[in-house]
Amino acid sequence: MARRFVAPLTESEQQTLTSAYHHGEKRALRRRAHAILLSDQGHTIDQISGVLQVRRDAVSRWLKQWEASGLDGLIDKPRSGRTPILDEHDHQRLQELAAERPHQIRSLQARLQEETGKAVSTVTLRRALKKKSP
Repeated sequence: MARRFVAPLTESEQQTLTSAYHHGEKRALRRRAHAILLSDQGHTIDQISGVLQVRRDAVSRWLKQWEASGLDGLIDKPRSGRTPILDEHDHQRLQELAAERPHQIRSLQARLQEETGKAVSTVTLRRALKKKSP
């Protein structure tokens, strides 16, 4: 089995990866930066996958992404998801209804459905209220 390592890192690249490893916003970025640093230290893909508890092909992919695009290659790209149930107008109305009757999530749910025709779970309503609350 061929051994594969990243090209030796410059001091600037080491600092960038160390910063991403210690302070990266997302866990995935921290883990990927750690993998590149371990590879630079001479650890094999199998050793890195054992340390990070990920599949070997994931580590290999991270090394390739680093070589192709640097740190940008390690950052997750935005993905599409489900379109939001509530639009901006719905969020505004939700806030108004919540101000009228705080702590009554079920009646709030019923009023919102009556007015908008949108069936929304209590979990979604709570999340929307938290998101818009100061």
